[in-house]
Amino acid sequence: MEYLTTKRITERLQRIQNRYNLQVFDDNTIKSYVTFVEYDKDKDKKRTRKEKENYLRVVCDQHYRELVKEYSHVAITKGKYGQYRIQLKGRGDKLYDVMDLVVSERLGRTVEMVYKTAESFNKIHSDKCVTGQVEFPTGNVLFANFFKNSKQDDYAFEIPGDEKYSSVNSINHSFGEQNTMEILSHMHGLGYVQLGNTSAAVYKASDDRIIITSCYLEYYDEDKEQEIDVVAPLEWALLGEVCCDVWRVEFIDQENFNKGDTLSLDQYDTFRVQVSPGLWTIKNSYHFMNDDRFLKKGQIPVWVELTKNGD
Repeated sequence: MEYLTTKRITERLQRIQNRYNLQVFDDNTIKSYVTFVEYDKDKDKKRTRKEKENYLRVVCDQHYRELVKEYSHVAITKGKYGQYRIQLKGRGDKLYDVMDLVVSERLGRTVEMVYKTAESFNKIHSDKCVTGQVEFPTGNVLFANFFKNSKQDDYAFEIPGDEKYSSVNSINHSFGEQNTMEILSHMHGLGYVQLGNTSAAVYKASDDRIIITSCYLEYYDEDKEQEIDVVAPLEWALLGEVCCDVWRVEFIDQENFNKGDTLSLDQYDTFRVQVSPGLWTIKNSYHFMNDDRFLKKGQIPVWVELTKNGD
């Protein structure tokens, strides 16, 4: 083990300087930290070798931000106490939507999991959609804004409380939204898509394809100074509409609905759809779309697409 001379301490502190430091790490700052590591001001004496090692580690933990890897839409940084930060890059490479993942042997959280999370983030923002799957055992499917439990004080189908508010399941970003989709599908057979403060129309485009889009298929034509309606394709059958008071649409097979602690169906503003039984894929592009770009071309913005998987 190296002996921590003043030179060694200075070199160690200099190596942790980079653009992810929490503060300006100039020569004066380094000098002050060298003094802090070497000398106990309260006891007015030099620190022991072991004390120097401990206090140098404390300083490094507080200020160390090593760039681990960068993707086209994601940057990973490593912080103190095994904490990794995943950040999405926006316009001008601005970093936002920070997610902290603490690597923990006790919890089974590995560095590899951090990388896989970042890769998933990158794929979502490259594909401009979140995806999931849901099983419809009978094909008798109920659509609603959301399903309440029998006490009417929470959702009937929910993820476990200790996972519900964790950053990797937060519906405030697309990765958490996709994780939530997967958990709800796996636990309850519930299909879930996060939308916004809007009203959604559900169309049957074919036996194996359902489209969710806006109830208001119109745009403002500045030249004509009027609203222009866009008509859905004739082959699309309108199945129903959902007012998203809670900013989502949920759908579930009657068989799975019966397994939940739910209100009776007459307590919901819902409608029923008959589809092909089996596994369906969910593709939600709502948060990556500009409706007017489609509507001005006479096209329908497909917010959500449900498609039956091949047998």
